[in-house]
Amino acid sequence: MKVSIYRWKLPNTSSIKSLVAILLKGLSNYQRKDAMTSQARTSRVLIALIVSMTIGAVVLMALDNGGPLRGAWSLVNYLELNPIEGSVSDATADGVRTWGRIEIFYSNTSRGNVRELALLQGLRTGQDLNAHFVICNGLIAEEKTNEIKDGEIQPTERWQAQKPCLSDGRRRRSVDTIRICVVADGIDTMPTETQGTRTADLVGFLRKKYKISRKHVIWPANWPQF
Repeated sequence: MKVSIYRWKLPNTSSIKSLVAILLKGLSNYQRKDAMTSQARTSRVLIALIVSMTIGAVVLMALDNGGPLRGAWSLVNYLELNPIEGSVSDATADGVRTWGRIEIFYSNTSRGNVRELALLQGLRTGQDLNAHFVICNGLIAEEKTNEIKDGEIQPTERWQAQKPCLSDGRRRRSVDTIRICVVADGIDTMPTETQGTRTADLVGFLRKKYKISRKHVIWPANWPQF
C-alpha cells in the first residue's frame, strides 16, 4: 500500500506581505469606526450637559426675577454679596489677636444692622456693639430693604480693633471668642437660608484662618438645618 505524504509549503514572501496588508487595513478600519463611535458618544454627553446647564440657568433666573419669598435662597443675590475674605481681612487691625473659639447667637430682633442693633441696646454708635460680626436678613427698621442685603456680613468696630466682647449676663466674657450675631429672634423670625449659608461660610473661613477646632464652635440650640 502506498502512503502519500503531503508536505506543507511555506507561503512565499509576496503572500505574507499581502496577508499583513489585509490585516493592517482591517485594523485601521476598526480603529476609525471605534474613534467615530467615541466621538459620537462624547458629542451626545456634551449636548446633554449643555442642555442641563441651560435649563438650570433658566430656572434660577426665573426664580430670581419672579421675586421669591424672603428667605428663599437666590444664587444671583448670593454672588452679589460681599466676599467672606473681604469681611474678615479688611477689618483686621495691625495687632492681630489670637482667637480660639467662635460663638453664634441671635440678635433677638426681627430686623436690623450694626447701627440699629446698637441703638436698640442703648448705645450711641455701633462702636460698642457686643459682637464682632452681624449677619443681616435684608430688613431694617426704616423698611429700606434696598440699603441692606439678605446675608450681608457687617464687621463691627470691635472686630476692627480686635477687642474681645464683654460679658452681658447671658454669656461670660472670653478673650479668645469671636462672636457672630445673626439677625433673628429664634422664635418668630428664624435665619433665612442665605443667612445660614453665609454664617457657615464665615465660620469655615474663620476656623481655617485661626485654626479653630470644630468642637470650639458654639451654635444656638435651635439653629435650623439648612
